[in-house]
Amino acid sequence: MLYLKNIVGIRPFLLKSKSVNGKITRMKKVLRSFIFALILFVSGVFVSQAFASFGLSYTLDEGGSRLEFDKNNFSRGITFTTSNDTTNNRYEIRQRLDSPLRSRDNPSVTIGGDNFVVRGFRGSNRYGDLRIPSGDIAVRNDELVYVSDTAGTPDSFTLVYSIKDASTLAPGYYTGRVTLVLNPVNAAASPVNRVIEVYVNIPNDGSSLSVTVASAEGASSIILDPSESGGAGDRANAVVTINGSFNGPFKIMQILPAPIQSLDGKLLDNGSIIFTIPDAAKGVAVNQPTPLTNNIQTIYSSRPDGSADKVFVIAYSLADALSLPAGNYRSRIQYLLESSGKQTNLGALDIEIRQKRIFEISITPQDQRYNIEFSDLKPGEGPRTSEVLIEVKSNLGRPYQVVQNVLSEMVNDKGGKIPDENFTLCTLSAGDTKGSLKISDKAAVKKGNQVLFISDPDGSSDKFRVVYELVCPVGLGAGNYSSRITYTLAEL
Repeated sequence: MLYLKNIVGIRPFLLKSKSVNGKITRMKKVLRSFIFALILFVSGVFVSQAFASFGLSYTLDEGGSRLEFDKNNFSRGITFTTSNDTTNNRYEIRQRLDSPLRSRDNPSVTIGGDNFVVRGFRGSNRYGDLRIPSGDIAVRNDELVYVSDTAGTPDSFTLVYSIKDASTLAPGYYTGRVTLVLNPVNAAASPVNRVIEVYVNIPNDGSSLSVTVASAEGASSIILDPSESGGAGDRANAVVTINGSFNGPFKIMQILPAPIQSLDGKLLDNGSIIFTIPDAAKGVAVNQPTPLTNNIQTIYSSRPDGSADKVFVIAYSLADALSLPAGNYRSRIQYLLESSGKQTNLGALDIEIRQKRIFEISITPQDQRYNIEFSDLKPGEGPRTSEVLIEVKSNLGRPYQVVQNVLSEMVNDKGGKIPDENFTLCTLSAGDTKGSLKISDKAAVKKGNQVLFISDPDGSSDKFRVVYELVCPVGLGAGNYSSRITYTLAEL
């Protein structure tokens, strides 16, 4: 380890004077005063930096301390004011969505970005740059709101928050939280946070609406896990409860608004998840396995008079668990109610697929004894064959190959050897083989590695056959001849 040491050299000096009568004393006082003034000056600089201060405050245009929306007012303005007691210290302000607007009674129901919006009031600021446009945009996390001028001049600006299309939202009481953060750009000062609690009251329009959708397991997610013990992990249910009454027909619909995607960007086809409603008695429901889509699907319709099942189950499952590439995939299912020509958002459930890695090879000789055997051979006799079935299961989504490794030549305990040209192999399809067979014509079984098979580009699970043929040469000495063969599965 290398150590470095700073050495400060002090060069002493001697103040001399030949005079007497206190002149030396006076010069010492002058020097002492100079040092004291220098210390004061440096201290003043440090004090100025240490106490650099920024501030951020807000005032709701209609008073109060909370951002509240109800049927009387679904639009509220907030004026933000900054302070800065330094000069040439720029700052910026960002908006953070700490908590989405979530229903108090049904946490799976939220008010999404299309409905919770904000716009900037042009001309409300004087010095800096208000980055929020004058048209409504979704309230997003880590949104740049305002950038000061280069001097960091104190300023004020106004934002208008709104709930759009409130009539399409599920009635209920919603709460959330938005924080505006003032970040100093080139000053040693801490950020300033101002938390704004948001409350929204969506009134019931009189249709006695009370429809909820929730996971049967009590969570806010539908989880499909094929590896779960018991074999039932590739299925999960959502429960729809209708507590209200309707004077006319209504429909319940669902849509997959976002792709099914893993953390590393892999996408699944929407048809990877299927659903059915097996137990509906009064209404008309989807009772056959049907794939999810990114279009609105009507999954349940009431009778013409509005009567319906009070409770029914939506059963979700994987269409083909073995064909899914390994990974953790996420999306969400949005539910809608249509009644009297109006659509109402019933909330959403997250959906998660947990697919574990599968990369396996199995070898099955035709005699089921885990060896390749040729018995009762006679010199000069015709060929004998023995077959091996090789099956690969993989969900990695990447190509692979199967390699044969012959560890030794076919010899007996006396050193006798079967010639290479008398022991051959070829690879054959196992019916629906998708990959590429690499030894389609007979080839000698030689010591070392031989590539038998390469998968398709998707690395699909596959199977194929290897047929070994042995011809006993004339003059071959009696005895037991053996070799060892291994098979290796490897990614490409």
